[in-house]
Amino acid sequence: MVSSVENTTKHLRAWTIRTERGKAKTLMDKILAGNRLTNTQVLVAKADMIFGMDHLRSALYHADRAIEDGTNSSDSLAMETLLYASGERQLSTAIKKMSVSDQTEELVVAQLAGGPLEPDETWRELGYATGLTADRLMRFGFTKMELSTIGERSPLELVLEMVAAVDILKK
Repeated sequence: MVSSVENTTKHLRAWTIRTERGKAKTLMDKILAGNRLTNTQVLVAKADMIFGMDHLRSALYHADRAIEDGTNSSDSLAMETLLYASGERQLSTAIKKMSVSDQTEELVVAQLAGGPLEPDETWRELGYATGLTADRLMRFGFTKMELSTIGERSPLELVLEMVAAVDILKK
């Protein structure tokens, strides 16, 4: 049975967190360790590679469907969601693209399922379409040529198409 986007993503909540350079990995480990005890599915990624709630919602939906269909590349909902959010075919490439590093100063924390995940007072809710600048889109993997072809369409449509294309690329 294929679930609806609304049903699949009903527990999705996401926030951005600013941190000092060199402290993102420690912060990520602390967040993930705290939620292993509550069985909450949490995704942590570089904020500059996430383009808002619609981007996460689409990635979560496709990841959940892949797990349901048995076409998943990972045993974890969070890792499968990371794969789709990256728009990449290979999990190793997705991890390099999306994972926090010592250079990360802003990250996204997303509650994918389970819960509750209680945000710190410094966490800001993630908006619906954020950071759709040409520079960020090119770091995500789009070429200048691809960006020049969108015309009146929202750049977010390109991101969502890339998420959906992972299904095709995985085959």
